[in-house]
Amino acid sequence: MKQIAILGLSHFGKSVLDELINLNVDVFIIDKNREVIDTYKDSSAGAVVLDILNIENLQKVLPSGVDAVVIDMGDSIEASILAASYCSKLKVKMIIVKAETEAHAEILELVGATKIIFPNKEAAKRVTPLLLSDVLLNYFPISESISIVEIELPKFMIGKTVLDSELRSKYNLNLIAVRQPDTKFQQFTIDYRFKVGDIALFSGDDTSLDEFTGEIFSQKEHKTINERFREFFGTKKT
Repeated sequence: MKQIAILGLSHFGKSVLDELINLNVDVFIIDKNREVIDTYKDSSAGAVVLDILNIENLQKVLPSGVDAVVIDMGDSIEASILAASYCSKLKVKMIIVKAETEAHAEILELVGATKIIFPNKEAAKRVTPLLLSDVLLNYFPISESISIVEIELPKFMIGKTVLDSELRSKYNLNLIAVRQPDTKFQQFTIDYRFKVGDIALFSGDDTSLDEFTGEIFSQKEHKTINERFREFFGTKKT
């Protein structure tokens, strides 16, 4: 069973902990705020109230052979740098740290952080395309140019099989999974025939995804604000 230590329970650290406590891992949490520790101590493998800005103290409480640490010292840039440096000196293999700025990230890498997270920036990257598109249900950037998107399949694809849809040859996209609105994503075969309401996960480069979603958007039925207003209040156009 993997051992994960979370050093600091600000918003990002708490979010990671909330995800981990339901999985088959040992979670060890350290924070200098006793109230925060008391909130989670019953749901983790271990909890310690400690100011970790002392390598001797950290060495005493950090589980031997811990697989990874997640560091979230809130907005204290200096504290996160020191914590990452201490973990590196203690030979922790995976050190994941929340960064505030690009300069902060550069220093974290220099002191031994193996993975830098920008929660606010990554959240913005996911939200912005949704604001600008009437087609996307979810957007997951996985590199500078490759993304995964969740899209309700357009009418022109309904009734076609995966093979007939020519997703790779025509759109340069990969279909990952398909689901109906009230079901989980399912695996598929090339003979699967798309149905009304199908929602699909696609991966591809951003240019191909833009072209595909643009084609979907161009074929959607669009209504003006006045038309939506009349529908809402049950009035008819005169």
